Amino acid sequence: VFEEDGRAVPIFNDKHLSYSFEKAKEMVDDGHRLGFGVLSGSSLPVTWRLPDVELPLECEIGEALMVGVGGSDPMDYHALEAMQCMIERRKGGETGVAAVQLIEGEEVWKAGKDGRWSMELLEAALSRSDTPCGLTDEDGRTQDMISNGEIYRLVENPAAYFIEYNDGLRATLLMLNGAVRDYCFAAQLKDEPVPVSTQFFLTPTPNVTYSACLIAKIEELFETGIAPYPAERTLLVSGTLESCLTSRLQGHIRLETPHLNVEYRAPAESQHARL
Repeated sequence: VFEEDGRAVPIFNDKHLSYSFEKAKEMVDDGHRLGFGVLSGSSLPVTWRLPDVELPLECEIGEALMVGVGGSDPMDYHALEAMQCMIERRKGGETGVAAVQLIEGEEVWKAGKDGRWSMELLEAALSRSDTPCGLTDEDGRTQDMISNGEIYRLVENPAAYFIEYNDGLRATLLMLNGAVRDYCFAAQLKDEPVPVSTQFFLTPTPNVTYSACLIAKIEELFETGIAPYPAERTLLVSGTLESCLTSRLQGHIRLETPHLNVEYRAPAESQHARL
């Protein structure tokens, strides 16, 4: 329609762009070709953060880890995009994803003990959760659910999404249903003694005011014609999730992903809600 009419308007697409990376890429490419703004994605990158953390632009990240909950798909998509909005600020900008692998069950815990993902980062991420389950639900006590073993008892079927980026960064999404009820991130920055971590705050129902944070970005798109952050973020996450789920279907194998050679720069200005 835009091509036939010779005019275009900005487009917002909720959550991931498509089940297919090829179709998603066509959408983003059309926006550039025809000159209209494209905004898409999750509300998690623009909600409040507890604490209010933004990684420095051009920071050097050693490793990153995200904790998510809910079903697949779409809740793993939300968690992946939340992690992506943090790590895209690293030195050199986003370079794309070289390979992925999704594993499940006891293999997830074994991978952690073998050092494939960082127990220290998991501990840092969980420290930001307001909703630890198990013993905390029972009597309100605080707990270190890794040291006391509760996490292994509570999470019946953990899943780990391993993402290898073209610049060498390694990031992991852990879907830990039963352990917590919120979304938390941690990363180890170069020359920093302890990990940086935060929670992506989801306000309670029925108001779900974090959705209003996303609506504000949609309004900005429609008023200015320019997306406040690149659609390439969602494009990369859409393709990463598709490849991770393909890994699961093909027996949890590692898949190289040369098609996910998506490069972009994060906006210098923070885009999340602030008090």
